Amino acid sequence: MARKKYLVELSDEERAELKALISAGQESTRKLTRARILLKADEGWTDPKISDALDCSPATVQRTRHRFAEEGLAAIHRRKPNRIYER
Repeated sequence: MARKKYLVELSDEERAELKALISAGQESTRKLTRARILLKADEGWTDPKISDALDCSPATVQRTRHRFAEEGLAAIHRRKPNRIYER
């Protein structure tokens, strides 16, 4: 099995913050999905298993892992920048 390039290892505080965010249920669906992805990844779940369980694409799981590795918990708050296409 291939080693993950971007491992998710949450601290107790980060885990508690994500669980509180999910419990409140007052955030966007995307943000809650990202939080769930990080919690499952921290538990050692594989990307395909996470994507099946959360009904999202494997690419979403990979991007969330990557952003977490680079930005920490700020990764769940990040939105894609609006793209302006020139003609």
